[in-house]
Amino acid sequence: MHSGDQNTAPRDPYAAMLRGGLVPAAAAGVVALAVSTAVQGGLGAAGSALATAVVLLSSASTFLFLRRMAGLDPRVMFLGAMVGYFFKVGLLGVFLLVFRNAEWLSPTAFAVTAVVVSLVGTTGEILAFTRVKTYIYDQPTTPPVAGR
Repeated sequence: MHSGDQNTAPRDPYAAMLRGGLVPAAAAGVVALAVSTAVQGGLGAAGSALATAVVLLSSASTFLFLRRMAGLDPRVMFLGAMVGYFFKVGLLGVFLLVFRNAEWLSPTAFAVTAVVVSLVGTTGEILAFTRVKTYIYDQPTTPPVAGR
């Protein structure tokens, strides 16, 4: 593909949103890991690392799920997005309940990191989506015939 073709070809919005969310979310996870380690030592590091991994994996799985649904009726896509969102929130809630009494990690570091990484990732996804050209109609595959 020529470099000029990249500007005219529509980009995959799911891949752009995935990259746009995961990169800043991972960076926020590294910062949260450093802060949690400084404040709570090894327990903070364990909680922060687990939260970052859970959030990044759930975000990536949501986009892979939505990518498979591409081209379906918009109402079905909306339903899929909502199911993905509630799954992500539910998964974080389950982890908080399961690990609330764990002695090998800090539940506070887990919770704070999960919220921060989720917010940063969602903001990155939104910004990435606003920069992707998404056509609301199919591009013609053949040029129109003159005189019609």
